[in-house]
Amino acid sequence: MARKTDTDAGAERPDYDATHAAWQALSADARANLLLQGVPFPSETATETRCRLKRDMCLYDDDDLAALLDKSHDTLARMRVNGKGPTPIRVAREIFYDRQDVATWIKRHRDGIEVAA
Repeated sequence: MARKTDTDAGAERPDYDATHAAWQALSADARANLLLQGVPFPSETATETRCRLKRDMCLYDDDDLAALLDKSHDTLARMRVNGKGPTPIRVAREIFYDRQDVATWIKRHRDGIEVAA
């Protein structure tokens, strides 16, 4: 199925109507299975796909963690270099964090006192 990018999200595409009709002809279960396999809805942009997959895989990105911990990106980078903080997951040039790892790390650092794991 064709996929729209952020740059052409509002543009008319001749293949969109046919793709959208084929998608709508599928049963709800078939559409759900395709979404779970990572096949995007026909009108979904690349950014929307990234957000959906991030949510489905229970991941935070660097921006999410910076906001959650009220830390700068530079501080998070230093924490990664020094082996402090939640374990990062690198995918290409992106950095993600498993939500469960973040929750565990936060609980271990209550009141700024590190507790043995």
